[in-house]
Amino acid sequence: MFWDSIPVPKGTHADFAVAVTDDSLAPWVKKGGTAYLRRRTELSDGDVGLFETDAGIVFRQFCADCRGAVYLFAVNRAHAQDDCMIPPDKAASLVCYGRLELKKPIPLPMD
Repeated sequence: MFWDSIPVPKGTHADFAVAVTDDSLAPWVKKGGTAYLRRRTELSDGDVGLFETDAGIVFRQFCADCRGAVYLFAVNRAHAQDDCMIPPDKAASLVCYGRLELKKPIPLPMD
């Protein structure tokens, strides 16, 4: 995914925004749209974050299991092959730059 920082309009709850240059957030944020993000240290299951992974800086939907493993799901399920699991011993080093601010939550994938 490629992205560029853009200014955040006044009155939003976001701390920063990025221009979305691919279909990674479709259908919730379309290619060419703007993703508004809030910096935070804790994510809940189902939150979408901007993560640094081996694949680069990507939007993924977060989910953690009771063992401490973290699952990062492609938001656009057409890219489900990009889902990944981070084992508990590596999950603490996962970098999340921010949580995507949406009006409605995105359901976790069922596949």
